[in-house]
Amino acid sequence: MTDTTSRLIARTRRRLFLVTFGLVALLVVGIGAATAFVTLRALDADVDRALASSVDAAARALHDSLPSGGGGSDDTEDAVLAASDTFLLILDANGNLVANPSRVPLVGLPDEAAVKAASVNGRDLRTVEAAGVDVRLLTVPIEAESGGGTTIGYVQGGFILVLHDQQSRSIVAAILLVAVVGLIGAALVTLIVTGWALVPIRRSFEAQRRFVADASHELRTPAALIRANADVMQREGLADDEGKPLVADIITEADRLARLVGDLLQLATTESTGLVIERQPVDLGTIAVGTVREADALATERGVTLVVEGSTDSPAVVHGDRDRLVQLLLILLDNAFDHSPPGGIVTIGVRRVGRMVELAVTDEGPGIPLAERERVFEPFMRLPGVRRDSSSGTGLGLAIALRIAAAHGGTIRIDDGPAGGAAFIVEIPATDAPLGG
Repeated sequence: MTDTTSRLIARTRRRLFLVTFGLVALLVVGIGAATAFVTLRALDADVDRALASSVDAAARALHDSLPSGGGGSDDTEDAVLAASDTFLLILDANGNLVANPSRVPLVGLPDEAAVKAASVNGRDLRTVEAAGVDVRLLTVPIEAESGGGTTIGYVQGGFILVLHDQQSRSIVAAILLVAVVGLIGAALVTLIVTGWALVPIRRSFEAQRRFVADASHELRTPAALIRANADVMQREGLADDEGKPLVADIITEADRLARLVGDLLQLATTESTGLVIERQPVDLGTIAVGTVREADALATERGVTLVVEGSTDSPAVVHGDRDRLVQLLLILLDNAFDHSPPGGIVTIGVRRVGRMVELAVTDEGPGIPLAERERVFEPFMRLPGVRRDSSSGTGLGLAIALRIAAAHGGTIRIDDGPAGGAAFIVEIPATDAPLGG
């Protein structure tokens, strides 16, 4: 399997993993958040119910009169608020302390704001800070037994939240730990499952490659026989005047079939073992000049002017295969000829930019839309604006060019040309090795 196919499968696996793991992570986080919310709400509700039960019971017991005696504040200096879960304070109608049976420290207690709110609303429930700890505070008025809504005092009960807060933090920590372990497990399972899921795709790629290679091998012989027989008919004059154009068409289509079979076989071979190249230091500028001489006749036939842009005297040396690089340049030139209008100019430019050598082939055609620039390198992809008959060509040239560039550690990108056409820019790592080394 080639690097291109491997990268495609690896990219697909990453995307599949991210989507699957993202959904699982959302599910785990959602369940964890919901569990924490419900559990903490239930814990808070238990605190409020226990506090209300104690305070309401005390208020009912004191419906007739308040207890006599002082507030009991003198013996609370050494008391610790966190020593008791629940405490009660008995207040008179003005909110003054009457009794402190639990001997809690009175720093911040009783809470005057809670008393005022209870006098207006009938009861008040809030969380306050007293003696350095959080306290859930419920204040309930004590009504006279005679009725009439007369308030003779208040019961202010508190639930110390030290243990409650510790339990809440423990619950959240436990849920977070379970969520993290679950996410790690989900990531491992998702990674394994996505790997298994792509096995059929890998096998499909391999089966497709074998089929293309086998079919190409089988088609080469009959294509060559058709071409040879048509040549004999044309050369020996075996066809009459009406049949000669048909023989010429047979030769043309046989040539096209031979090119198609050759390109398919090259692609299949590349997919199987990778593109074989013989690396040596070569100057892309020299290759460009030589290729222009070879392709000048074809450019003239297409009605296109072929020029080399800038100077090719400065070295633009890469470590590559001369024949493959010539093939790459010819593919790009052929593509530029196809899209150039009559009288158009196709420009070749070679320059070194930092650690890369850029080879640019620019035409004056209609250009390539931004959304289509990646698709042009797909096999058999055709875009509108091709000058020659749609039956010509194989539609595989740019796919082969991309593989040649990749085999040299380079890339091909498409930019807008200065005259509105397309600029195919090949970037290959430069080398400082001497030519012929």
